[in-house]
Amino acid sequence: MRRLLLALTIMITLSAHGQGDYFNTPEFWNKLKLETKLEAPYTKPDTVIVVVSNRATQNDKLRFMSEERDGKQLRYYYVYAHNGKWHVLQVRSLSEAIQLMPESNRNWVVYTEGMGKLFTTDIYRGLTLAAQYGVNVIMLDYPSITTTKSGLGNYFFAIGNARIAYKDFLPVFAEIKQMKFNRRLGTGKLSLFFHSMGNNVLTGMAANSKLSMLNDAVWVDNLIMNAPCVNQTGHVKLLSKIAFAKHLYIHYNPEDKTLKGAHLMSGHRQLGESVDNPTYKYARYINFHTLADEGHSNFLSLIGRMPATPAAVRHYATLLNGDTVQLNNTGWYRRTAYKNIGWDILP
Repeated sequence: MRRLLLALTIMITLSAHGQGDYFNTPEFWNKLKLETKLEAPYTKPDTVIVVVSNRATQNDKLRFMSEERDGKQLRYYYVYAHNGKWHVLQVRSLSEAIQLMPESNRNWVVYTEGMGKLFTTDIYRGLTLAAQYGVNVIMLDYPSITTTKSGLGNYFFAIGNARIAYKDFLPVFAEIKQMKFNRRLGTGKLSLFFHSMGNNVLTGMAANSKLSMLNDAVWVDNLIMNAPCVNQTGHVKLLSKIAFAKHLYIHYNPEDKTLKGAHLMSGHRQLGESVDNPTYKYARYINFHTLADEGHSNFLSLIGRMPATPAAVRHYATLLNGDTVQLNNTGWYRRTAYKNIGWDILP
């Protein structure tokens, strides 16, 4: 057991450090160009996202965003890809960033990532999600890795920032809700996508009774908890407090290596790894084991990784565009044998 714990600890921390090292190189930071105004030639960029960050800035011309939470203010960015560069334009508000989006009638995804993400990593993933699924992305960026720590220290750094991030992003969700009702997000559908440790933002709002300003109406089409790195125990009570989404999907994998590591380090079974009864009757649980084996992040085709499978892309394309998964399609899904909790997604 001690050897297993050590192996899993090394695996998850090295995985996070590997991401941090790659995306922290001067070559990668140089892909970002900090802009002071929107130049005319870039009004029709390749891919565009909005980034809302709770990071502090730092006095570094290259690595201008730090690895620490600001704690006092949010920063808003309009980010567009053009000619191999990622142009980062800071704006005064979320509203100003939304106004710059060239295709407001696309479907929208509010995207929160998990452990191991620098500012560069989140921009890369946000742009990839927008391009791969043809959606408008509002990326919620928080510090989830630091070069000042290693091993378990980085795990606790990340989980600590994930658990407190709801305080910063709650007003953002409230503003997005108002924009949705005021038609400032166009005519598209709206989904919230939380991956892995990023699900702590959602459960943090629920656990700390901060949902009243969001729960007075239904304004989200799909609420997606993807491989949630949150405690399995008590999840029904927390999720029953959420009333703002038409549909709730929980993606889990009983053999998820990353979440098994989080289980051992935290001492708690993770919702994305070890779902147990009772389950939340209004959630649809999707078991990814048959499709992904021991995989954890199955929705993006990323540098240095195997591309997302066609079945996964089809599934996520449906959800991220605000539509309902057709669980009665027996070629794509079947009732799972794992504790009879939800459905398997099939290869």
